[in-house]
Amino acid sequence: MKLVKSWLVCSLAGALWLAVGSVGRAQVTLSVTPAVISNTYPGFITLKITGLTNTEQVTIQRWLDTDGSGLATDGKPLLEAFKIRESGAMVVNGITNVSVPYDSDSATDTLTTTLNFGPPLALMDITGQQIYRVTSPSGRFTPASATLLVTNASLPQSVSGTVYSNGVAGLPHAMVVALSQPNNNYAGAAMADSNGHYYLTLPAGRYGLLGLFPGYYVDQTLAGQVTLTNGVQATNDLTATNGFGGPVIAGRVYDATTTTNALGGVMLQASQSGGRLFAIGFTDTNGNFSIPVTSNNWSLKLDGTQLAHRAYIVPENNAASVSTALGSVSNVNLGLLKGNALYYGRFVDAAGAPLVNYDLSANDSIDQFKANGFTDANGNYGVAILNSTNSPWYLSPAANNIGLENFIFNAQQMTIYSAIIGLNNFFLLPITAQISGRLTDNRGVPLSGISMYAFANVGTNAFITANVDTDTNGNYTLGAASGNWSVFANAAGSHSLADAGYYDPNSHFVVIPPTNAVVNLAVYPASEPLFGQATRVGSSQFNFNLYGANGQNYTLQMSTNLSSTNNWHTVLVISNLPSSPYLLQDDWATNGAGFFRAFQGP
Repeated sequence: MKLVKSWLVCSLAGALWLAVGSVGRAQVTLSVTPAVISNTYPGFITLKITGLTNTEQVTIQRWLDTDGSGLATDGKPLLEAFKIRESGAMVVNGITNVSVPYDSDSATDTLTTTLNFGPPLALMDITGQQIYRVTSPSGRFTPASATLLVTNASLPQSVSGTVYSNGVAGLPHAMVVALSQPNNNYAGAAMADSNGHYYLTLPAGRYGLLGLFPGYYVDQTLAGQVTLTNGVQATNDLTATNGFGGPVIAGRVYDATTTTNALGGVMLQASQSGGRLFAIGFTDTNGNFSIPVTSNNWSLKLDGTQLAHRAYIVPENNAASVSTALGSVSNVNLGLLKGNALYYGRFVDAAGAPLVNYDLSANDSIDQFKANGFTDANGNYGVAILNSTNSPWYLSPAANNIGLENFIFNAQQMTIYSAIIGLNNFFLLPITAQISGRLTDNRGVPLSGISMYAFANVGTNAFITANVDTDTNGNYTLGAASGNWSVFANAAGSHSLADAGYYDPNSHFVVIPPTNAVVNLAVYPASEPLFGQATRVGSSQFNFNLYGANGQNYTLQMSTNLSSTNNWHTVLVISNLPSSPYLLQDDWATNGAGFFRAFQGP
């Protein structure tokens, strides 16, 4: 009897455990609508999750399904991951950041959110199967998954070929990325099959092609180039090199405030010094990454558009610089700050219709940080930035938007200091003229790859052209409209004069009409000193600017008689030029002639 009783107790205990386990592991479901789309789909992806509890937070992951199994497993690229709370949204001072996915469903056990699709968000529209997966940070329910199939649109032109591994066998499931030329903006992507064969339909245009996959690097000088005219079926084979066995750059991406909050599904771009070799990697669910490379100097960069769904701020240029000359480098840890202030507003065309899925970009004044956001189905946007008391932020539609080629937009450069929200509405103006010219140094050598733009007041609004890089001969063409325009070569940041070692001390103005205006610019090496125009400010005082390279030493000399080479005497030595231009003032000017010269040193 005791034996039977003991068995009954154990059996009941087991039944009780099973019942508790069944209750604890809730049945959560996930659906993706639409489940099948083409790579030119203009709408949004809707995710619906049921079986939640009120205000429950979940993690949504997006995986590339390389083997078509529908299972999210290690070894597959984790393209994105973000947290979302039932009935929750990112709200800044009462304004919702629409770029961060939020729950639009009022039901207490259901979460519904929408995601923007396609360019400018890289790899969102990659052809092939993707897996959406919802998990519980607390482990309360069994993860649920649903798939999204992206097919090639029925366009009359395409490019196809094979991505080779080390120039020999096909690279299974390689990611082929198409970049529109000449600005290298993301235009689309395709996942190759198990034999490395890919097929991608694209709008007519000129493209650069890269065959990428985590663990491999590519030589960008050998990137595919293809021009697709109407109806062309082009072929272009690509090559990626297996990086396994060589040095590795490894680390972790995390929230800089909490340090414990890992950021999974973050894409990292690794570029060799000089830009020839290129590789990508993705953080895993724990925020860790590992990128096989070669022995060299490498730079890591993060994509601001990819992190807009999480409102994180990224470095404007490189997130880290790493040398693998002595072997693998670990603990390359990248802490990111989350935005605590918000630009918001609407983006509409000339007729007032909303512009959907457009990228808005914000930069701080010293080009240290960058942030992005997107317009929703109503043309509303949100860009989370950092509230700062000493660094203003500037906002504009990003240069990578497709469809703005025939328009210019009003410039909004509202500064957020102590405020935490800024309202900025954008609208477009049709391009009716062009500004073209050539950018050279002061010796006539053309400068390529420098970003050019122009600024004008048209009526009561200020407008700015799209940024255009100079070609190999230094030529550029900007779309514009009637007005008084100032033309600039980008002074600092990416694709800038500062990057190339130059500066421009001059202003460049042009009036339209005529509709085809020409503005040529000659700029100066950063280390070469140059004087600005002298300005009289008193009976015996005048000012002038000295242009040069920040941090360099310069000697200023004066002479009253140029007939003698020995008549120069030093009046000032500037150590570590703090800024360019640097204001100089002569307080002892007379009616006699005075001459100044400057040179680098001592």
